[in-house]
Amino acid sequence: MSLLFSLLSLIPILVLLLISLFKGVKAGVYSGFIITTLLFFVWGSPFIAFPAALVSAFINTISILMIIFGALLLHANMEQVGFIENIKVSLKKAHHNTSFQFYFLAFFLTAFFESVAGFGTPGAIVPLLLISLGFSPILSIVVVLLIDGLFAITGAIGTPVIAGFGNNLDLTTDQTNNIYIYASCFMIISGAILLFFIKRFVNKEHSSISAYSWKMYFSVTIPFVILSFFLQELTGIVAATVMGAIAYFFFFTNKDLVWKPWLPYGILVVLLLVPKLIPPLQPLIAYKLLFNEIFSSTVSASFSPFRSPLFPFVFAAICTALLGKNRKMQLKPVFKKTLSVFLILFPSLAITQLMLSSGSEMPSMIDTMSILFAKTGNAYPLISPFIGVMGTFITGSTTVSNIIFGSVQFNTAENLSLSKELILAMQLNGASLGNAICLFNIIAAAAVAGVTQYTKILGKNIIPVLLATFITSIIGMIILQLI
Repeated sequence: MSLLFSLLSLIPILVLLLISLFKGVKAGVYSGFIITTLLFFVWGSPFIAFPAALVSAFINTISILMIIFGALLLHANMEQVGFIENIKVSLKKAHHNTSFQFYFLAFFLTAFFESVAGFGTPGAIVPLLLISLGFSPILSIVVVLLIDGLFAITGAIGTPVIAGFGNNLDLTTDQTNNIYIYASCFMIISGAILLFFIKRFVNKEHSSISAYSWKMYFSVTIPFVILSFFLQELTGIVAATVMGAIAYFFFFTNKDLVWKPWLPYGILVVLLLVPKLIPPLQPLIAYKLLFNEIFSSTVSASFSPFRSPLFPFVFAAICTALLGKNRKMQLKPVFKKTLSVFLILFPSLAITQLMLSSGSEMPSMIDTMSILFAKTGNAYPLISPFIGVMGTFITGSTTVSNIIFGSVQFNTAENLSLSKELILAMQLNGASLGNAICLFNIIAAAAVAGVTQYTKILGKNIIPVLLATFITSIIGMIILQLI
């Protein structure tokens, strides 16, 4: 494989990122799609693989649109029956301080919903509550996505490690334990960097409301680190629950809350969490519709209808309508918003699928990038978490980033005689941070909040994420020198 092809493999990502930052996400996505299409055939890919890759991207697009539709439906119904306003009043009664209200909701709900459901669920729920408190939509989305980038390491009850590493790597229980411990330690340090920027963003819009920022941060991250030694994939859920208990007993000034407006979220959490903890339901959740060898090509796709939070969202929305005695659910605006997202989301996912499906006699664009990175030798730990970030930026998923690049990181660590657990933890941490700049998360969260200024969100988040990732690299290098 020539150096030329190695460099060419980076072009789709560079085009997507740079044009998105300077000309807008829509321009970046469509430019990236055109460039990727041209390179797809430069890679010697069979023609039939092109429409097959587009079909695969369409299937993945539907999966994300299901989440967006469900979140929009739930929020529309909660707003219609007055529950959103009631939540705002309830929270103000619990504690009059705006700083507490903002940081409690941002950290508690983001950590909890990411740990329970993943799939971009926090971005579809939490920004809307922050907006209801009087914060701008862009600021609310920026903050939630940055926080989400911390807790995705245990997203959807450990899916990034269980499915991301477990399906490809033969890891022992001790190795998995060490990955969680290392990643959580990286998380609390990189999270401090993100919180510094979050406070700057918040104070610029609402001056002097940072009183509770560090208190809320440590209320969830310290339990997260401690629990990572014991609970592995359940770390995030329990840490968020501990944070809620800490806030209730030590920070709430009024513990006599009105719980009715919160019930739809409680129903949603139960529906998301309980099936995953009941073994007989596991086969149903794991059920996949398989689309193997689409158009007789090597491209395949799968669709997991019962893993999506769509059904819990819809059921919670119906319960909301019943609780609020609302006989008419607003479906038309929800469908309209959902369909508008398709025009930008589909080409974004098509870029990913074309890169994965490219080549026949030579490695795909993704594999070519992996081989290029593995040639960095002793400097490899410095770029290891950035590979994780890039994987999530490309694919929109911490889990998929781990699936694609986990084997590369593992094999490179083995070849360079580095700690495999530490390198995989750096991959996991980077992949988690990548959620804050992943276009799919940005588009989905913005769509639910009625925002079209995707570039502003990406522009605000990219520096904090890159700096936090760099700190992870430095800490990883230091640890590698000590062990």
